[in-house]
Amino acid sequence: MFSDFQNHNIGVPQIAATFGKTTGNVVFDGPNADEDFGLAQITGAVADRYKFRTSPLRNVALQPTFFHNGTFTTLEDAVRHHLDVLVSTTLYDVEDAGVAADLTPSTLPVLDLLDNLDPELADPTVLSPSEFGDLVTFLRTGLLDERLTKKHLRGFIPKKVPSGQPLPIFEKE
Repeated sequence: MFSDFQNHNIGVPQIAATFGKTTGNVVFDGPNADEDFGLAQITGAVADRYKFRTSPLRNVALQPTFFHNGTFTTLEDAVRHHLDVLVSTTLYDVEDAGVAADLTPSTLPVLDLLDNLDPELADPTVLSPSEFGDLVTFLRTGLLDERLTKKHLRGFIPKKVPSGQPLPIFEKE
């Protein structure tokens, strides 16, 4: 699956919906209710703030947005973020990123977000344009199960769950 399935703080810029703060079905954290504390919501540990489970890279090209909150809308921008978290987080702009208009950046100071950054991302990784292109191509095509690009995916859904119960979508057949 190309994931360690562990929780890491990778400095993902914090964004929150401008409507319904503290009234919607998502509870935001922080003094301005515009932060997502991630794992710390479960553990209560300050050291776990902004840590989120690493998503698998298999079929990553099919994602409409990237990271837990959809901070980036292109695979290229998500990769660039990993390569230089400090620059990416510091210069992040919701309009440039192409996120929905109702999402705004958190008031959280960037240095607070990066205070507990995963050490593997502390130093920038420099790639040539060719290396960057090769990496994105690998992620986009090398990890893609092309059967999932078909418009009709129903054939991949099992008709029954392991207990033998039919799935509701197949009850009428």
